[in-house]
Amino acid sequence: MRGDTVKMVEEAPSIRFYMFMVRHSLRSTVRQIWVRLLAALGIFAAIAVAWWMKVEDARVPDAPPQVAFGEPVNVGRAILVPYKLTIENAAPSATGSQRKLVLTGQLESVTGSSQVSIFGSPEKLPALSSGGMTFPAPKVYLVRDKEPLKQLHPRIRELVSIVWDIPEGWTEQDVTIGFSTQQFKLKDNLYAKASWLQFHPSGTLSARPERGA
Repeated sequence: MRGDTVKMVEEAPSIRFYMFMVRHSLRSTVRQIWVRLLAALGIFAAIAVAWWMKVEDARVPDAPPQVAFGEPVNVGRAILVPYKLTIENAAPSATGSQRKLVLTGQLESVTGSSQVSIFGSPEKLPALSSGGMTFPAPKVYLVRDKEPLKQLHPRIRELVSIVWDIPEGWTEQDVTIGFSTQQFKLKDNLYAKASWLQFHPSGTLSARPERGA
């Protein structure tokens, strides 16, 4: 009996040490689980924030803002500052007595290289509507020499005339001009390079044209 008592006393420290190691192991395991859980939550939060930022960047306003003369508006791959809208008989490329609607403004490329696709690719020129009538696509000319605009160099501002043929039956009234810009992405996920992507409306100009020459 005494021998059994001595044996139990000798084994007691071993039991306590075993229990200590078990508790320590459990605490360590729980700590590791918390660390991994927090790391996973951090990664999930970072992914969620990045996704939300991409959604915000891609979101297009329901209605494009109203643009006034003298205010810049994005067009294609450039910035246009419209100055005036007139009805002309002697506009660039005028033929016979056909009248033209002419929007005069300053155009500036915002890219780092010379652009031939100034209004994006495929080309999306400003669209004019008035009185429920359809106006043909305009032509764009340099004011300085009345030659067609073929390319625009970076950060060089050019005065331009955007010219619409006036369809038969149209009478002088308010017109609306819609502008569109092309989105640029530095690294496209599909092609892994910088790309010009989809168009979206960038502004609307509503005005009554003045009488010109």
